[in-house]
Amino acid sequence: MRTGRRLAAIGFAALALGCSATADDTTLRDTPHDVRDGDGTGEVAVCVDYDRDGYGRGCDLGPDCDDADPAHHNDCDDCPTTHAPGCRCSSGESFACYDGPAGTEDVGVCVGGIRSCVIGIIAEECVGQVLPTIPDTLCNDQDDDCDGDLDEELAGPCGMCDPACESEGPTMPSPDDPGSSGLTPAAPPETGVTLGTEDIHAGYLYAANDPEGTVSKLDLETGAEVARYRVGLTGSGSDSPSRTAVDLYGNAYVAARAHVGGSTNQGSVTKMAGDRRFCIDRDGDGTITTSTGSTPLALGTDECVLWTVNVGSPGGTPRGLAIDPGDPEFAPEGWVWVGLWSEMSAVKLDPDDGSVISTAALNVNPYGLAADRIGNVWVSGRGPSPGYLQRFNSRTGVADPPVQYGGAAGGCGAEPYGITVDRENRPWAACWIADGGCAARYDPATGTWFSVRVGRPNWGGRGIAAGEDGTIWMSIHENWSGGAMARWNMEDGSGLAVWDIAGVIPVGIGLDELGHVWTVNQSTSNVSRLTLSTMVFEQFPVGTNPYTYSDFTGYQTRRLVPRGFWTRDYERCDVNPGDHWGLISWDVTVPAGAAKVTISAKSAATVGELDAATPVRMGLVPPDSETGSADIEAAFAAAGVPTYRLLRVTVILEGDPVSGASPIFRSVHVRWSCVLMG
Repeated sequence: MRTGRRLAAIGFAALALGCSATADDTTLRDTPHDVRDGDGTGEVAVCVDYDRDGYGRGCDLGPDCDDADPAHHNDCDDCPTTHAPGCRCSSGESFACYDGPAGTEDVGVCVGGIRSCVIGIIAEECVGQVLPTIPDTLCNDQDDDCDGDLDEELAGPCGMCDPACESEGPTMPSPDDPGSSGLTPAAPPETGVTLGTEDIHAGYLYAANDPEGTVSKLDLETGAEVARYRVGLTGSGSDSPSRTAVDLYGNAYVAARAHVGGSTNQGSVTKMAGDRRFCIDRDGDGTITTSTGSTPLALGTDECVLWTVNVGSPGGTPRGLAIDPGDPEFAPEGWVWVGLWSEMSAVKLDPDDGSVISTAALNVNPYGLAADRIGNVWVSGRGPSPGYLQRFNSRTGVADPPVQYGGAAGGCGAEPYGITVDRENRPWAACWIADGGCAARYDPATGTWFSVRVGRPNWGGRGIAAGEDGTIWMSIHENWSGGAMARWNMEDGSGLAVWDIAGVIPVGIGLDELGHVWTVNQSTSNVSRLTLSTMVFEQFPVGTNPYTYSDFTGYQTRRLVPRGFWTRDYERCDVNPGDHWGLISWDVTVPAGAAKVTISAKSAATVGELDAATPVRMGLVPPDSETGSADIEAAFAAAGVPTYRLLRVTVILEGDPVSGASPIFRSVHVRWSCVLMG
């Protein structure tokens, strides 16, 4: 109930009781004598007399200045100040009056009136006063409920006094909505959604099967292979797919090196949908045609394989692959970065269509890429010898000078391999050569190195991953004869532990939010999973000779920024030339700090065109803000973007990376206008 309505109820009740009535008086005399339906006819007397002295509102004997005390009806102690109806007065006197809720007089249409002295008694009627109309349902462009707002509670779906306006009403978000990711219900009594863990049913592992030209997609919860996609330009071993990465929407990418000869040496990147809502019904038959198990469809026929693009020149050899934190409006899922080995560069791809946005020139041959939380991408350069790390800014593409891998004596040997970034934005790289199973960390703030050796002299490191709990994990093996995974503390190497994985040669290692550690096993065509709560190892089959050691579960990317997404498609009328979008409004709460909520929209004529449509910002809600609105057509016009009958609204929640405080998103309301013809 709004405050204005509550005050109105209190004010009118006080008027009924008289000038000095109290809550206790009301409790004692809660039913006026002459309002009782004594004869059962349903008729109610006009006279309202609580104290049963014959005086009261509408009573024949006249008004009562204190209807809680039968001893007084015209001689109340406070009559000189209240001038209540029923008080004694002198002929010719009149008194200002107003019977509405406190704070509403002289607001909107509400004004006070005059009470006159009639036969020595102040009259009941306040002549000329205008009281609030609650709720304000009059389409007259006036503040009829006297709360300072015009026509704000109106009948109809839009509440705008516009007969052409239509709406579905406010949309309440849910973590189970098709366009929801990374959200959870807000804690009661609050309503709406807030940032939460990734939906386990949308979490997958992507293993590139090098000699097959395919990628296996495994459910992180069950380990089952739920799809296998043909990727690259030929869908064969000629493409030699390797590094995979998963964006913040759950979509996956694979870089195909095409460096083994055969029918092509043109490298490429392929995007795969993480959820069916992102798949494209290309043939328009109303059904998504896609692989649902270990059997891939023919190249180009799987409608969950979204696009494949050439990257670099022939022989450029795409190797490193990573997703950066992106942009809340134009790439909330993150920008895609691909390292080109032979060209000593990294290219930034648009996640919508794979087009090249920019290129970062490097001084090293990129073998692996990993993004940090503060806008950089780190490069593991196995060439030129003896190997280097290099950092470039993901916004400007400007690279810092490379630093030689391992540092001074005591560090790891040459040839950095897999790369990750810990929660303090420090890169770690595994050492490929047999150097005791070594990994080295570089601290850009101090320019110093720190290394950890697993303690197995003939073992080398391959993949490496950082946990949000401050642990580092690395896959190691001994000259193709045995494999293991190792773990230690990122600060000082303490807590070192090693687990052997019998009979496999692990290449990549990855974590997930479900408490699993995964390795991709090249020699045995499977993946291993360690469940930390039980310390049980399991193995699950994939395609032939999988080879990937990048962020193949998306866990590293999801660590970069606390971000959740909600999308919803709306369709307006499209009959007359004047049909158009109206207002969009939202109800959110953004806590203090670096948290924020971004509301954007895309418009297109068909559902298939919405993905590639240009996003337009509707609102950026800063900390300590809540409700807001925007004119959709005006926002699109200002951005130079046309509107069509379909509108896709995206709400992006970003938490404070330091405090962890999260926004709350309660509702969004989209309106449109249908021109009335004839």
